[in-house]
This record gives sequence, structure tokens and C-alpha cells, in this order.
Amino acid sequence: MNNTEYIGAKKQEGFPGQLSYVIPDRILSLVSKNPICSDLFITDIGYYPKASHHFRERKDGVKQTILIYNVHGKGTIEVGKNRFQIMPDHFFIIPEDIPHSYFADPKNPWTIYWIHFSGNKSKMIATPVLKPVEVERTKTSRVTERLNLFHEIFQNMERGFSMETTEYVNLCLPHLLASFTHLQQYRAINEQVSKDPVAESINFMLDNINQKFRLSELANAAQLSTSHYSRIFLSRTGHSPIDYFIQLKIQRSCRFLDNTKLSIAEISREVGFEDQFYFSRQFRKIMNMSPRDYRNR
Repeated sequence: MNNTEYIGAKKQEGFPGQLSYVIPDRILSLVSKNPICSDLFITDIGYYPKASHHFRERKDGVKQTILIYNVHGKGTIEVGKNRFQIMPDHFFIIPEDIPHSYFADPKNPWTIYWIHFSGNKSKMIATPVLKPVEVERTKTSRVTERLNLFHEIFQNMERGFSMETTEYVNLCLPHLLASFTHLQQYRAINEQVSKDPVAESINFMLDNINQKFRLSELANAAQLSTSHYSRIFLSRTGHSPIDYFIQLKIQRSCRFLDNTKLSIAEISREVGFEDQFYFSRQFRKIMNMSPRDYRNR
């Protein structure tokens, strides 16, 4: 980001496991003239997990629109004279040229995905009122698909800023932004499977991958008795609900091991295991190797 400065001992960036990508000015100049993506394009994008001491202040604002999506922990955003607490599963859009600051909660720092974007359409996307918007986790919320789209953009940017890559990530951007600004429409596709209790339950597991649930809680979320829920889930998937949930957690942890620098202890917490050693045993049981061996393979 260009118009920012370090303030005191607070941190702009440098968080374990962070991902951040700043598009070079030379590339942005080409993008702004490219008819495929000139009306809406990324200037910066990233992910800050448990961003302790994170702080930004821009007294004159910036020339981009900013979206901040908090998935865990808490933070605060100040826009003009207004202050907003940002709880988990909320996003906030800051229009360009508006003075603002934001910072992580000192006791429970937020984990955020963020985007700076520009182009003629960016002002229209920033039209909603200046307040936090909840992205409620429901059976049809598609939270995991939204996060996967962030990481798809990250993985492409890892390959550099060729014109094909730049066009692709900027063609992904409208879909990503629409998943926030048009929540009802984004979730509509899952309404089609909302009457399928097994598909609905798997969606619930994916959207709560960092949680722990007893069998009775999963059955209750599916609005079925425990015995009936277990029977139909096993017949459809070949696994018990708890075993399937653990497999999803290990699958997600593999993605963290592949694509982040988070420690194994941090990854175990991200997927809902408080005990790192229990996580490692479950990982070995499913993957036939330890998390460390998987990362170093």
C-alpha cells in the first residue's frame, strides 16, 4: 500500500502465515488500459491470520476502494468520526479518498482477508452505507467457496504478473466481490441442495471447519434424530459423520501446509484441534505421514 506509514510499535504487516500481493505500478498501468479488466481490477490483496498489533492509518484515504473481511477474532474500523467494531463473519467496504484507520483487537486479534481495488466500477461497489455487514454462516452460506476463490487468486499471483494471469485474477474479482455485495444471490445455488440433509450437513461442516461438534450437534444442525442422521450419512458417504468431519479438517490442513507458513500448532487450531499431538495422530491416520513430513515431502 502506498499512502501508509508505521505508527509506534504497531504493525502494518509481518504476521506468521500472511499472504500479500502488491501489483507493480507498471502492471497496473497496463491493466488500466486493458478493456477486459480496466473497469474493475485488483491493486493489492492479502490474508493476515491472527494479526496481533495490526494497525493502519490513512489520514487522506487512498485512491482505491478497500474491502476487509474478518473471519476470526475482532477488530475496529474508524471512518471519519465513526468507529465500528468488526466481529467475526463481517465485512466492511471503505470507499476511496475517505480518511480511515483500522486495527486488530489487542486480546483477540482478527484474521482478515482484504482487497484494494480500483476502476470505474469500484465507486459503485462502495455505494452501500458505511457499516459492517454480517456474512452469516448458514447451511447455504458458501463461506468455504468464497475463501477458496481468495486462495485461487493468491495461487495465480504466486506465478507472477503475466498479462494472462493478471486478466484471469481480475476476471475472478467481480465474482468474489459479488459474493459479499449480493449475498442472497450468491447463496441461491445452495438452496437447491438445502433439502438434501447429507449435502446440507457437509456444507455445514465446511463452513465450521474450525469448530468441534458432537454427533448430536451435527444431527441437530441437520434437524434429524441422531440415529437417522448417522444412518443416512453413512449410507451416502461410506463414513460416519464424525469421521467425515475429521477428513475434511485434514484436507483443509493440507491446504494450509501447502500454501502458508503457519506452524503446525497454528494449523491444528485453524481446523479445530486444540491438541496439536491429537491433530498429528489424526493427520497420520488419514495421510499415512506426519504433518511435518507432508510439508517437507
